Amino acid sequence: MKQPLIVAVGRQYGSSGRLVGAKLAERLGVDFYDKEKLMSIARSTPDYSEVKAFYEERPVNSLLYAIAMNEEPAVTSETVFRRIRALMQDHSGVLIGRCGNVIFRPDANAVSVFIHAAPEIRCQRIAELENISPKKAAVRMQEVDEERTEFHKYFTGEQWGQAEGYELCLDSGILGVDGCVEMILNYLRWRGLLDENETAGK
Repeated sequence: MKQPLIVAVGRQYGSSGRLVGAKLAERLGVDFYDKEKLMSIARSTPDYSEVKAFYEERPVNSLLYAIAMNEEPAVTSETVFRRIRALMQDHSGVLIGRCGNVIFRPDANAVSVFIHAAPEIRCQRIAELENISPKKAAVRMQEVDEERTEFHKYFTGEQWGQAEGYELCLDSGILGVDGCVEMILNYLRWRGLLDENETAGK
């Protein structure tokens, strides 16, 4: 890679977007920032209670309730965006969710991707992942996507999942996980962020 690279991956629930991000990070040989990674880092920082809800992608309704009940400080986008930028500014990484497409939009070395798939494909994946019926999977899919929509709107003022908010939108139901990874790698090369002859996975 020519310079530190950031790939922000948004994803519909059941689209395997997290798996795409994990495999991409492995191929690039960079850090992978999902909820578990971010929370493990946040626990050692003095403002842990202030950023915890954001790192968890906590639903907005529970977040607002906690604030109203004075259970935790108000979480501001300025605080959490600054924290994530500081975390990733000096080295490459793949960030899952957490409004990454907005946080790193001004950066020339950042690329935002949104992974989606047809509802029937997502329902099947959710049912298998959570060991629930297809009917319950459909309800779960809608609930999580609504939570992510509200979360993104709360912190950014933008509509989650809209094409204009991302550089690259990929259908994992058509491409598969590996196909999405290859498409992203090709796009990074086209953008000049990855050397043409660079072999991912080294």
